[in-house]
Amino acid sequence: MAVLFKRLPADRALVWSLLGALLFLPEETYFDFPVVPTMNKETLPSVVAMLLCLFMVPQKIRFFPQSRLATMLILGFLISPLLTYLNNTEAVFWGPMGIPGLSWKDGLANVLRHAMTLIPFVLGYNLINNAEARKNFLTIYMIAGLIYSVPMLLEVRLSPQINLWVYGFLPELFGQQIRFDGFRPVVFMRHGLNVAFFAAIAVLAAATLLRGQTAGGRARYLFILFYLFVVLVFCKSVGSILFAVVFVPIIVLAGVRLKGWAIMVSALLVLTYPVLRAADLIPTKELVSYAAMIQEDRSLSLDFRFFNEAMLLEHASKKPITGWGTWDRNRVFDSETGDDISVTDGFWVIVIGVMGWVGYISVFGLLTLPLLRLWRWRKRKAEFKEPHIVYGIALMLAVSLLELIPNATITPMTWLIAGMLLRCRPQDASDIAKPEHTAEDESTAPRLHVRQRRGQKAAAYDAPALQTHQRATR
Repeated sequence: MAVLFKRLPADRALVWSLLGALLFLPEETYFDFPVVPTMNKETLPSVVAMLLCLFMVPQKIRFFPQSRLATMLILGFLISPLLTYLNNTEAVFWGPMGIPGLSWKDGLANVLRHAMTLIPFVLGYNLINNAEARKNFLTIYMIAGLIYSVPMLLEVRLSPQINLWVYGFLPELFGQQIRFDGFRPVVFMRHGLNVAFFAAIAVLAAATLLRGQTAGGRARYLFILFYLFVVLVFCKSVGSILFAVVFVPIIVLAGVRLKGWAIMVSALLVLTYPVLRAADLIPTKELVSYAAMIQEDRSLSLDFRFFNEAMLLEHASKKPITGWGTWDRNRVFDSETGDDISVTDGFWVIVIGVMGWVGYISVFGLLTLPLLRLWRWRKRKAEFKEPHIVYGIALMLAVSLLELIPNATITPMTWLIAGMLLRCRPQDASDIAKPEHTAEDESTAPRLHVRQRRGQKAAAYDAPALQTHQRATR
């Protein structure tokens, strides 16, 4: 990583470091130091990137954004583990099995873990702060998708084996990667769903770059988009394929107004989903019926997810403000045998079970805030230098948040995108081209009537000449 920060601009080095670690470092491996949270492929690169930025990048790093609301959400996210600890000091028993209460060490360790989680958000806000950096981000994501497609296609043909060949183990059960009479690639990620969703985001990045091309350069990007979509189909993940089918046409064909509505609806759905789910306003039976039209196994899987969501929500409602904390206290166990009978698939149900509403509002409020700000600017008819880039990245973030409803696929790249999008403003000098001062402007400049001292005649000057007059009379 130090070599990347030495040879590349800081924004490109940051993206390559975090994305490269996510794609090629092994899962289920970590350094477990005392008190300090475990250092794995997500947290360790983030900490190293922060240190490199502090010592090698001349730009000053702001730890809190200019937005007061974002600062409040960050502080809420950081102090939420302490509130959870204070409300969960008692032990929990499920039949013969007991889980001890939280200690102050758990609260402190989780505060540090949350701080490390926010590092990509902070660095994205500081370093990816102009139109060129945002375009570089999309290009790197597309190139990474092309590079990763090679081992992905190899595992589609041979089954998920590359992690076993390189690191000596498989991160997940082999049977879970069998879909539609074939295999889903895993490569070095946790699950085939993670690989498929990475491919979907790479497709959206290629679509965003395609939208900004002129007629001469569209053929190459159109071919890349088609190729990455074919690779995504081979991943055999229905959800990721549906995201690409719905959002690629919006990115390529729709205008700012439709993109704004897609962003707003996605943000509101993510923010209100727990309330809608608890009030039984989500048409779960209809969704299960639609899934059965694709494959019977998909409908059974979706129905199983909904059943576990309801069970976990009922358990979370017993401590709605601060949640149950870590050490599997948020899960449900059999009251007689003590066996774990719950499955936590969606990231949202994990957050609300572990941290309660304080944590949920802090996490998802911070992730959706850039989308809500972009909607507000659209209502004000604010303009960006390259709107297709800004709204394309916003739709990538919207899709990433929608994916957190059924799956826990959040990565440092999700936080990075949120941070860089929060920094994006219409009034930034990087987003608004300053008009050049020309001779024609001088000839058409308004005449200014300048009042002189008593006994002198008033003089009229144009705007540029007024500055010269003022300097001469000082």
